[in-house]
Amino acid sequence: MAINISGVGTQPTLSTNKNDRVQKDEANNASQSSSVNSKESLAEDTVQLSSVAQSLQAKGSDNESEVDMDKVEQIKQAIAAGEYKIDTEKLASSMLSIDELFA
Repeated sequence: MAINISGVGTQPTLSTNKNDRVQKDEANNASQSSSVNSKESLAEDTVQLSSVAQSLQAKGSDNESEVDMDKVEQIKQAIAAGEYKIDTEKLASSMLSIDELFA
């Protein structure tokens, strides 16, 4: 048994008139240029960090110096040589510890 539903499978009619597209583009361009002009007249935005944020920022730059670059280089070389071994039990234990923080 066949069911005929009108409108299913038909494509909507699109306006392909070049003048319609040009008018829409011109309207979009006009609205964009007016919004740009209004933005240019606005004052500049400023941001002030709280003392807590400033101290965290200073601590963040201190942490960069705590990276042991010699150890990083050793690990890179071991990975490149295929000699880097992963302790899977230690990894699994660490993952479980992290999971418990969110439980």
